[in-house]
Amino acid sequence: MIGLAVDFHFHAPVKEFLDFLGEFKEPALKYFNTKLELKNLGTELDVLSSFGVKNFVVLPIDATTFLGRRIPNSAILSIKDDRVIKFVSVDPLRQDSREQLEALIREEPAGLKLHPQLQGFHPLDKRAMRLYSVCERHGLPIVFHTGTSGIGAGVKSKIRLDNGRPIYFDEIAVNFPDLKIVLAHFGWPWTEEALAIAQHKPNVFLDLSGWSPKYIPQQVWAYAKRLKDKLLFGSDFPLIRPERWIEEFKSVDVPSDIKDKILKNNAIRLLKL
Repeated sequence: MIGLAVDFHFHAPVKEFLDFLGEFKEPALKYFNTKLELKNLGTELDVLSSFGVKNFVVLPIDATTFLGRRIPNSAILSIKDDRVIKFVSVDPLRQDSREQLEALIREEPAGLKLHPQLQGFHPLDKRAMRLYSVCERHGLPIVFHTGTSGIGAGVKSKIRLDNGRPIYFDEIAVNFPDLKIVLAHFGWPWTEEALAIAQHKPNVFLDLSGWSPKYIPQQVWAYAKRLKDKLLFGSDFPLIRPERWIEEFKSVDVPSDIKDKILKNNAIRLLKL
């Protein structure tokens, strides 16, 4: 059942997410100005469903080589709830990453999540391109973290923001024309790069997660008509709650038919729900 919205960027279970943050936890919560509570996932989804969010793209991350930690795929794949759309994550730096992804595909995930900054790889790294090829062949979209990173903000680390710059995905879109590429967080502060690539390349989409609508740069909304089939609602739960995002979105000056596309229709088409 599809309700008012499909949340295209959702982190759960929350305990595993907080464990993954490790030493970045408190700075990240400060960055997002939020407090987190550990609640049963089913209970949380019931609450969010009452606000009209009926489906949730749940994203793991495997940063074992670079950061020595991960949100395991098993934590996502084992969720027994029809509202959850399960993605998997593979560490591109592993020698057997392609084989691992092929094995995970047998579990029938809806897509792959990659975070070039936290996984420590450049988007054009040949090791990562092996995974893009597998996803293109199997028709699986990839959600890439782009732009800055709230995780690691204000903390000494080896995280490179440049790995999240949108311009590199123009090359990926050319080399993998049938791969559905989702640039999460619209690439801020390189937002105009992301908007230009999404407008130019038919296989590139932008998710609007990580920002509440009133803080999303105005140029994103200015491009809403041009990119009406390319923009995807995402919250970045638990750092930003979906009900807050939807409530603020009501005040955004975008036609209602385009809002429907952003909230659910584009996700339905992209994920073939």
